[in-house]
Amino acid sequence: MRTWFNEIWQRRDLVAYLVRTDLKIIYQDKLLGFLWTLLDPLFMMLVYIVLVVYIFKQGGPQYPVLLFSVLLVWEWFSYSLAGSVSIISSKAKLIQVVFFPKAVLPLSRVLVGLVNLLFGLIVLIPMLFLFEAKFSWNLFWMPVLLLIQFLFTLGGAFLVATFGVYFRDLENILSFVLRMWFYLSPALYSISSNIPYWLRVIYILNPFAALFESYKNILVLGLPPNRYLWVAAILALITAWLGILVIQRKESDFAKDA
Repeated sequence: MRTWFNEIWQRRDLVAYLVRTDLKIIYQDKLLGFLWTLLDPLFMMLVYIVLVVYIFKQGGPQYPVLLFSVLLVWEWFSYSLAGSVSIISSKAKLIQVVFFPKAVLPLSRVLVGLVNLLFGLIVLIPMLFLFEAKFSWNLFWMPVLLLIQFLFTLGGAFLVATFGVYFRDLENILSFVLRMWFYLSPALYSISSNIPYWLRVIYILNPFAALFESYKNILVLGLPPNRYLWVAAILALITAWLGILVIQRKESDFAKDA
């Protein structure tokens, strides 16, 4: 596995090239540029605000910024997985004639999603001031949360990229799974809401339950991360390890199977 990591590192220029190319494709010749990446979470936020605040009379004065903060990080995850599921099969002709570690393809997709998230902070930071977020030393937990999510997202991207070569219906299935996953995570509501105890147990095993709550806590509420963040960290490490193991063992077959 050390040799595999060395190969990825030696191809870091290729990873950087793929990231730059994808960003140019996304932003080049578009009037609003990178703002297009913010329109989806912004429109989703507006729809959910109308639904939750004005129709169901829930939420609170900081609900918009709490919601937008988790929509940004969820966009990173969903963009990375949705884009990785067919990224190897779509490059079938390339990988048949050029040798390179196939893991750089989903890796570049995850990094593009991370760059989009960083652009999203341009909108999030003013919102934090507008909605009177409580700034504290807990903000220094942000790199830890990003690292946990990066590992979990990267492992998931490796898995769906590999399985997507052999199961072409995975793209449609994943779209449904991601939608349900979001609604079952505490994005529109708080994990401390009045929900059944058995459902809270399920949330503990959902890494985005702890991650969403942790992002809300450190960015808006001035609180430490969710107490179950350690569970999310363990699941992220396991997912990353499984993803690396699977794509490492199967990438030699991609040239003939893709």
